[in-house]
Amino acid sequence: MIGMLFFEAANAQKIIGTITDAATKEALIGVNIVLTNGGGTSTDIDGKYLLQIAEGEQKITFKYIGYEDIVKTITVQKNESKTLNIALSPSTKQLGTVVVSAGRFEQKIEEITVSMEVIKPSLIENKNTTDIQTVMDQIPGVNITDGQANIRGGSGWSYGAGTRVLVMVDDMPLISGDAGQVQWKLIATENINQVEVIKGAASALYGSSALNGIINIRTAFPSQKDIDKNELPGFTKVTMHFGLIDVPKRKELHWNGIPSNQGGELVYKRRAFKGIEFLQSMKLNNLDLSLGGNIFKDDGFRKGEITDRKRFNINSTYKSKKIEGLSYGVNGNFLFQTTGSAIVWDGYDRAYIPLNNEITNTNGDTYNVDPFVTYLTGNNRHSLRTRYLKVVNDNSTKGQDDGQDNESETYYTDYQWQKNIEAYNLRITTGTTNEMVYARSDIFQGNNTRENHSLYTQVDKKMGRVNLSFGARYENFKISSEKKYLIDGDSLKSFSAGKPVFRTGINYQAAEATYLRASWGQGYRFPSMAELFISANQAGIEIYPNPELKPESGWSSELGIKQGVKVGNWMGYLDLAGFLMQYDDMMEFSFGKFAEHQPDPNNSNGSLNFYGLGFKSINVGKTQISGIEVTITGQGKINNELEINLLAGYTYMQPISLSPDEVYEVLDEPMYLNGGATIIDSLTYSNSSSDPSILKYRYTHIAKTDVEIIYKKTSIGGSFRYNDFMKNIDKVFTEELIGGDNGLIPGINKSREQY
Repeated sequence: MIGMLFFEAANAQKIIGTITDAATKEALIGVNIVLTNGGGTSTDIDGKYLLQIAEGEQKITFKYIGYEDIVKTITVQKNESKTLNIALSPSTKQLGTVVVSAGRFEQKIEEITVSMEVIKPSLIENKNTTDIQTVMDQIPGVNITDGQANIRGGSGWSYGAGTRVLVMVDDMPLISGDAGQVQWKLIATENINQVEVIKGAASALYGSSALNGIINIRTAFPSQKDIDKNELPGFTKVTMHFGLIDVPKRKELHWNGIPSNQGGELVYKRRAFKGIEFLQSMKLNNLDLSLGGNIFKDDGFRKGEITDRKRFNINSTYKSKKIEGLSYGVNGNFLFQTTGSAIVWDGYDRAYIPLNNEITNTNGDTYNVDPFVTYLTGNNRHSLRTRYLKVVNDNSTKGQDDGQDNESETYYTDYQWQKNIEAYNLRITTGTTNEMVYARSDIFQGNNTRENHSLYTQVDKKMGRVNLSFGARYENFKISSEKKYLIDGDSLKSFSAGKPVFRTGINYQAAEATYLRASWGQGYRFPSMAELFISANQAGIEIYPNPELKPESGWSSELGIKQGVKVGNWMGYLDLAGFLMQYDDMMEFSFGKFAEHQPDPNNSNGSLNFYGLGFKSINVGKTQISGIEVTITGQGKINNELEINLLAGYTYMQPISLSPDEVYEVLDEPMYLNGGATIIDSLTYSNSSSDPSILKYRYTHIAKTDVEIIYKKTSIGGSFRYNDFMKNIDKVFTEELIGGDNGLIPGINKSREQY
């Protein structure tokens, strides 16, 4: 007790102040304030701090990621209080990018233990995009296929069901609870601070859908610099655009035509797209508020694939006047859209027309409301984030209800506690995530519920030039259905599964701008309701359920080097990585004969279920993906008038099956290929693939470049993307079937040979 009284008396002197960004005047949260002889504190949510020090001369260091350190020497008398305000300037010696997603706290990108790409808002704005997917497709190593993201070949084609890449907005998953479908259209492209992409398993910190990586979109709040220009109404941005879709190169693809003056030949009628988006940001005392929206209409270049979309969003944060360090708010997005889509197209010469002219028209409403609260006290941070997400899709074909509607509600909570132990350069993050999903749908065979409960922790330690990271998570899932399913011989209405996963990584600064890293992480994914229960028909093509589908698991590892590059005022980095991923019980949509043929009573040569053929999600066994990736990115001025922004990368992948001859599905009826010469009564990777040397619907080589050149107030840019030939697709599409002469889809082989 005597010792404690002496300590308090010895440190009765106080230094108080506010720390801001020198350029924007914004308050900086979490700045480390360290005394040379030990002790320290950090700034609160308003950038304020209180530091108790001993009397006499003291040296104080102010440190913040991405900013230059400032050291102050101050002398205080006994019982004296002083005010010391500090303005920190962004660092010119660092690579200049601060990220959050790798450890759920701010880190320099060069010091993290995993591969990460960062997209700045300028790239999004300059592409004039209203759909963030088009920007994602520009990231090295990332591909978007029918709305699902895959990183370094981690996924193929999945009918939009289930995802191995977790897409988040401000650390909150934006994935429908029933289909596991990314809700890209909800994302407010007009209000993005930056996009962070982690490549490799991140399940230990983020959960099931992060088996192949994460995409975290961080929204922007009104900056003081913008608000100062016009305090009321604040910062306003409005963007309008209009575009025409080019004419197809081959005349036979001109499905949308009008008669020409010369006679019966059709002249192609150009399709168009147009839209407007707006953003209004303001500060009202302690309230930060952003309102935005987007209205978009696209005629589509394929028949029936129209889009008519309206989206509105709100972001708000209130900093409490009564309780220091407390902030709370609510975010929300509201989407109303009408779309047309098809799963199979009508052959090589009618590639822009859906099979049987059947388009699924969807009137959809999707919205989320996200209340949250954050409390900073000392070196502790408490965060509670919640979400209510509702997805409603009313589907019809040729104006008739096709019995394939779906509706789901998701309730999500994430509580997180973070402790920064400055004396040991140690940060501990721990928390719990809970999710409940209620789905009512025809397409998923009635009412289903899903529960997900998890605990997670991560420890990050800095030792001089070395950064260490270790994380662990336990996740449990339970699915319940109103129907009973035969699973492993038992008739069940519900089933559950759970598994722990771990990750670890190390980063070593070998030289001033050279960083070496190594990481290993496990992943685990439970099947979505769509993969388990879907029962649908599009243009006669069936999509079959598989309630016996098993969860998939795996791990990924990486060795990498990041080298900083500086030419004058142009700064960036060159990154080289080698990676290896393995999956057990990988889930893939495969095409096969999964039901008995049902003859059409009105047509002796017809079939009600396309001869039992269709897609089904199946566990395809053990797989492996290895490769290398090189990326270069940077921005800055080459001279006083010329500025260049660059993002470029090349990825080589070798995705293979490690059990190509293992039987993973016994068919209800055999498939006859090559006019009956080939009989398939059970599926393996070898006999169901057009080229078994590689996993289906994947590439081996991917190259991407985006360059922007800015001269004074004028900018010009260009993008380049290259994907090599997709060697492997479902074999049934490329070989003669049921007396045909050109595969299931006419001309598919001709198309693959030419393009």
